[in-house]
Amino acid sequence: MAGSARRRLTVLVLHAEAADNATLSYQRGWPRHLREHPALEARLVNVLEGTAVRRLLIGLRFGRRRYDAAILLHSTCSNAIQVPERLVDALGRASFPVVLFLGNEYKLMPEKLALAERLRVALLVSQLESEPALDLYRARLGCTVIGLPNTGLDPELFRPGPAPAERGIDLGYRAYDSPLYLGHAERREIADTFAEAGARRGLALDISLDPGARFTEPEWARFLAGCRGQLGTEAGGDYFELDDRTRIAVNAYLDDHPAAGIAEIRARFFDGYEHPVPGRALSGRIVEAAGTKTVQLLLDGEYGGWFRPDEHYIPVRKDFSNVDEALDKLADQAVCHDLTEAAYAVVTEQLTYTRLVDRLLDALDPLVQ
Repeated sequence: MAGSARRRLTVLVLHAEAADNATLSYQRGWPRHLREHPALEARLVNVLEGTAVRRLLIGLRFGRRRYDAAILLHSTCSNAIQVPERLVDALGRASFPVVLFLGNEYKLMPEKLALAERLRVALLVSQLESEPALDLYRARLGCTVIGLPNTGLDPELFRPGPAPAERGIDLGYRAYDSPLYLGHAERREIADTFAEAGARRGLALDISLDPGARFTEPEWARFLAGCRGQLGTEAGGDYFELDDRTRIAVNAYLDDHPAAGIAEIRARFFDGYEHPVPGRALSGRIVEAAGTKTVQLLLDGEYGGWFRPDEHYIPVRKDFSNVDEALDKLADQAVCHDLTEAAYAVVTEQLTYTRLVDRLLDALDPLVQ
């Protein structure tokens, strides 16, 4: 349904905003764009602000404000459950539907599912887009479940940068290191491989996995606009679980064997893993780089079905056997032009926050009384 044809909904939007998530653009972007969407009157409450939460609890108790739905965003439960217990209980008793966005769906899954059950969630929004993973949620929770990319494009912030010849960085990258319990070390491997290969070619590089080298949203947009190329991988891993059993086992093993590397972890915990469920997600870094028309060198993957090799990005094999070929393509202006134009069309036509909120509302509308 087009946004202009919708009944305007009044929604309570819960998010967690603090200094430690200032570099996570999706955690800052979703509240902003829900507030700005024309089909919504959104009341934002930061669950880390005690006074705001107390006022909300009083309002919910005495019915001082009517809501069509409550939306709890990724930041409320990505790395910890941030929602105060009393607020969870109040929302669980509410007469309006509750929507829960899940982030980092590779850890604390029992806690996140328990939260969903206590909230009596009507709509679960996963950042995964594989049906086997979504079906696991449906079977466990019995609610409506959809997959949405965790980051949309903000076209006012992530807009096309200068011409490639005017960009000072040939190849850039920022990411967190992958935890070994995901069963891979792709971010470290792609960073190290291209740092070495790019240096041999005399490229201007700015590649780092140092958490202290990350950027706020505006800084990140400027960084991407100054890069001719960006490295990237899919988020998540290939072994999605609702019970965290492999994560718990790997972490226990690492406590006793702190020097263990990814090869040892893979051999012990992942080789021979039966019937794995994909847990990969489209990283917001890829959406945002496409918005700045920065060509991307990405490891082989699905990327939510949105981006395809040699159509939207330069593919890099996971054994890194085609690194030189990938760098040759990066040096080809015609190839890079075609890739960036195609990727830009995808994000501006399909993956803006406005389009993602529209998809959210398509799923929410039937649940609203």
